[in-house]
Amino acid sequence: MYDGCVSPLNEVGYYFVFLQSTFAMLPSIMYPMNPIVLLNKPLSLTPLQMIKKLQILKPEYIGMKIGYAGRLDPMAEGLLLLLVGDENKHRKEYERLDKTYEFEVLLGLETDSYDVLGLIQQDINATQLQDVRKTVKSLLETYIGTWEQPYPPYSAARVNGKPLYYWAREGKIDQITIPSKKITIHSIKLNNIFKVNLADIYPEIVSRIQTVEGEFRQKQILSCWKAVFTNNPDCKLIKLPCTVSCSSGTYVRSISHSIGTDLGVGGIALSIKRTVVGPYTLQTAIHL
Repeated sequence: MYDGCVSPLNEVGYYFVFLQSTFAMLPSIMYPMNPIVLLNKPLSLTPLQMIKKLQILKPEYIGMKIGYAGRLDPMAEGLLLLLVGDENKHRKEYERLDKTYEFEVLLGLETDSYDVLGLIQQDINATQLQDVRKTVKSLLETYIGTWEQPYPPYSAARVNGKPLYYWAREGKIDQITIPSKKITIHSIKLNNIFKVNLADIYPEIVSRIQTVEGEFRQKQILSCWKAVFTNNPDCKLIKLPCTVSCSSGTYVRSISHSIGTDLGVGGIALSIKRTVVGPYTLQTAIHL
């Protein structure tokens, strides 16, 4: 007969529970949580939405302090660095890392946001391919170096205590001086150049706009794109796939806008993908 307070059967049960809970803790003991999480951000989501998605899919991150180093706009995709816990103390260091982007410039029109998520500001300018081919490579060479880049009107840079997008949405952007930031372009390369039919890319543009969550004037923008397509169904535009290596804080959609402006035809960023941040690459990022 067993004289203790716990029967042998219960004692075995207690040991089993103890061992089970111990082994459950082993992954976090043997494999500490990485203070840096590399994510492949898809189109339409903001960094904050990516953090929430990470916490839903990986509950171990719930309740932890998570920040990001280097914002990506809803219309941009690619490498996003999340910092966990005390690693947020070094956020400024991560933000200063150089970056590399692959992007496509669509020549022949302009928007107020410098990308597809904006209201079109001009009639379509049908550009001759041969005219662009002669000048675009030499133009890109002039961008290499350090210079002042104005912030795009739809950005979070503040003037008189309010973000630039406030002044733009209120129609008061002409009442202020848009600030600029010193950036460095280490290299910029034209990967190709070809014509595209507006009819072929219009569905893709609409799809990208429709996937964006939150209030970004989607109804107005979609209506604007529809009008342009309806009035120019057979229009041909020019697409320039490019790669740029640049300093932190560089706006790639502003580079796209500058290329179009300097060529005299207008231009927007059709797509933007961040592939490198300092020593970190998109190939090592995880998909959620």
